[in-house]
Amino acid sequence: MTTGSFEVSGSPKLLYGTIDADVYELGGVTPTNIIRIDQDWLVRVKWALHGSLKSMICGKWCLHVHLESIGKGPELDLPEHELHIPLDPCGNGEYCRDILIRAGTVKPEHCSTPFKVVTTVTYENACCRPGPMAGFVEFGILQFYDPGSTTP
Repeated sequence: MTTGSFEVSGSPKLLYGTIDADVYELGGVTPTNIIRIDQDWLVRVKWALHGSLKSMICGKWCLHVHLESIGKGPELDLPEHELHIPLDPCGNGEYCRDILIRAGTVKPEHCSTPFKVVTTVTYENACCRPGPMAGFVEFGILQFYDPGSTTP
C-alpha cells in the first residue's frame, strides 16, 4: 500500500487519521502502473481515525479519484466514481473501500498519455458541511494503453 497524508485540525492526541491506497488492474498483470484500457481497474483506499474523540464524530466521508495528464491531454475528474461513506462512530475507526473504474473510462489518446493519480478523502459533518479532516494518496504515474485486437 502507498501511504498518504491525513490531517485533522486540533490536537493530534485526541483525534488523528491515517490513509493508504493502491491501484489494482483486474485480470491484468504486474506492474499495476501500466493498465490496458479494456480491463477494469480499482483504487483500494484504507483510512482510519484514531484517538479518544473518534467515537464522537458523525457525518460522512467523500472518496474521489483524480487523474492529471502528464504532457498533452485531458485532466480527468471521475465524479461518477465518487463514493460517500457514512462514518461509524461506534466502530473501530477503520474504513476500506474500492473505487472501481470500468474498462474504457480512460482513453489512450495522444500516444497513451500518462497520468498522475491521486485519491482523496474528505469529511462532511452531520449538517452536510465540510469538516476539518482530509487526506490523500498520491500514486506514481499510470499509463493506459490500447492492446489492439487480439484476433488476427
